[in-house]
Amino acid sequence: MSNLKRVLYTAIGLALKGKEKVEETAKKFVENNKTENEEGKKFINKALKHAETTKDGLSKKINETLKTTISKIGFITHKEADNLKNEIEKLKSQLHKSEKEKK
Repeated sequence: MSNLKRVLYTAIGLALKGKEKVEETAKKFVENNKTENEEGKKFINKALKHAETTKDGLSKKINETLKTTISKIGFITHKEADNLKNEIEKLKSQLHKSEKEKK
């Protein structure tokens, strides 16, 4: 599980670092090309939007990979655990009721 956490944190770090790099590169581009202020803002905004889209895609891919890995390992989800707990409680209740009826 610790390896899985490291992979997740590394991927998130790379995504955030990528966004910072895009911002930095866009600002340098605008400065170096002495682009008009409005045009430069448009370029930076477009670059940031692209970085955000890329980050969202990476996040989706990470989630899919984690779900697949967790499934392969054999872990269950919270929902599955809750369903099992409910089923156990239901069976206990039926057993308790059955025992009372026998007495």
